[in-house]
Amino acid sequence: MRCAAGRAAPTLRAVTPRWRPLADDDLGAVASLALRCLAVDGGLPLAATEPFLGRRYSGDGVLGRGVRDAGGELIAVAALRAQRADGVRAAVLTGLVDPAHRGRGLGSALLNWGTAAAPAVGERLTVETETLTPAGQEFLRRQGLRRVFAEDVLRFDLAGTPLPSHPLPDGIALVPWRPETAERFFAVYRAAFRERPGFPGWSARRWIDWTSGDDGFRPQWSLLATDPVVRDVGFVTCADGWIVQLGTVPGARGRGLGAALAAAALARMRAAGLTAALLDVNVDNPAGRLYERLGFTVIGRRARFATG
Repeated sequence: MRCAAGRAAPTLRAVTPRWRPLADDDLGAVASLALRCLAVDGGLPLAATEPFLGRRYSGDGVLGRGVRDAGGELIAVAALRAQRADGVRAAVLTGLVDPAHRGRGLGSALLNWGTAAAPAVGERLTVETETLTPAGQEFLRRQGLRRVFAEDVLRFDLAGTPLPSHPLPDGIALVPWRPETAERFFAVYRAAFRERPGFPGWSARRWIDWTSGDDGFRPQWSLLATDPVVRDVGFVTCADGWIVQLGTVPGARGRGLGAALAAAALARMRAAGLTAALLDVNVDNPAGRLYERLGFTVIGRRARFATG
């Protein structure tokens, strides 16, 4: 919700901000504010683009508020939108505070406004941030919010970092995504992830449509690992500049297959001319350490918080 302090802000007295409704033509100013926050706090570059922000700060059913300084620059922004999760209509609050204007009570005012307005949008309040820092997490904790989800965003520099050297285990072959192999990918996905907390339990059709329906989906980089004895044992799906999902079935773990799949996907991305690859991984997933050993670096953290 609030991009937390990364550089020292001037010592300023607390103020009572005058929030004004956001208009659709404010989206460019919101993107400029998001870029200033991203530069200080880190995070997913996509989160500072107008298409991404437009889904959160404008459109039907979105309540948006902003504060401008004396020169007219947008320095804080907040928005509420409805989102259904676990059968409940939640009011999702997101927002940004300019790093140069922190320490003035803007974050608290943002949260107070969202808390008061949330009942008109949803049954419960969820706070989300694309740029969580330790200071931001402490701020939200002091406001009585608990973290219910967090994932790190990692980046691999395809232009400057040597590709990891991880050959496939003996006997393993790779099969690319094709319409006739899509259900085999799904079967491995389900076997790899169904025991994890929060597994959605989607049908094969829903998962396949979600995976292949992305405009950036790259079937030629999405690979199925097959074993001549136990058949399909691992998979990786990719979009333009992203490793979207990677998993191995329980019986195939501990053989370096996950690292080999990541290395194979990265090699295909580099060959296609990409200069960077991104992925996100839950903070409780030990695979995060694997990706860092492969050469990925953490560039930010995304999170959601709830009341109670």
